[in-house]
Amino acid sequence: MGGAKRSAWDIATAALARRALTRAELVRRLRRREVPQAEIDATLARLERLGFVDDRRVAYNHAAHRAEQGRRGRLRVRRELLARGIPEPLVDEVLAETFPPEDERDRLERLFARLTAGCGVPGDERERARLARRLLRAGFPGALVRARLEQADAEPGAPQETDDDEFA
Repeated sequence: MGGAKRSAWDIATAALARRALTRAELVRRLRRREVPQAEIDATLARLERLGFVDDRRVAYNHAAHRAEQGRRGRLRVRRELLARGIPEPLVDEVLAETFPPEDERDRLERLFARLTAGCGVPGDERERARLARRLLRAGFPGALVRARLEQADAEPGAPQETDDDEFA
């Protein structure tokens, strides 16, 4: 299948028809296809001028979607946006709008309830560590995760550590 080489415009618009992409994601795709840098620059300038490439819109939509889902913390979404090539100042600006710090505890609480199915923190230390890792991977700060686990320990009906020798 040795057809004619596709232009940067054709490659970029086909990719954008499938999914909103950042400028950096398009550059990576075009470089993989060995498109000359001058053609990449001209194509991206045209796409930006026409409004087809807008990092602010992509970042905001991505962050707003993640915030709405409630399964990701601010840190995780920050990593995702940076990995998509969004400039750090723009990431900070978008996260300030979509992930207000006061909502972080509520998002953590929803995910905690979902992961524990309302049963609280597991008594088994391995399961407890697994729960903590899942919350950390979801992008919640360690201090917030630790505080939530400690709060669960203090709740009525929480599993209490026992010394098995007491009952021997």
